Amino acid sequence: MKSTFGVICFFLIVLSVSSVYGQGFTGPGAGTNTGQVQTVTVIQAKGLPDNSLVILTGTIVQSIGREKYTFRDSTGDITVEVDRDLWTLLGISIGINDRVEIRGEIDIENRVAEIDVKYIKKL
Repeated sequence: MKSTFGVICFFLIVLSVSSVYGQGFTGPGAGTNTGQVQTVTVIQAKGLPDNSLVILTGTIVQSIGREKYTFRDSTGDITVEVDRDLWTLLGISIGINDRVEIRGEIDIENRVAEIDVKYIKKL
């Protein structure tokens, strides 16, 4: 029963995340608004406006405390926040050698960009 509940919750999250990231205007200028998801590198993410939706691929290389981690791709590092509940809900464990895809939202505080992770998967 508990396992079934977890599987149902997982699929509900996947459906809700995919519907959020799959919608929006796709015509001219679509990549310039914050409502459109963009596949970006770390260096590109750092230059995007607050609340931009992004997808990044790379590795989580270090825990830096209270749900925050250092995420790295070939262009650099950025802090990502992964809620403890998300790890539990998705039922995944990720090591420093595992490539991952994260989907989230740019969060700029004190002129420093971080990623608020909404979904993560091991590649």
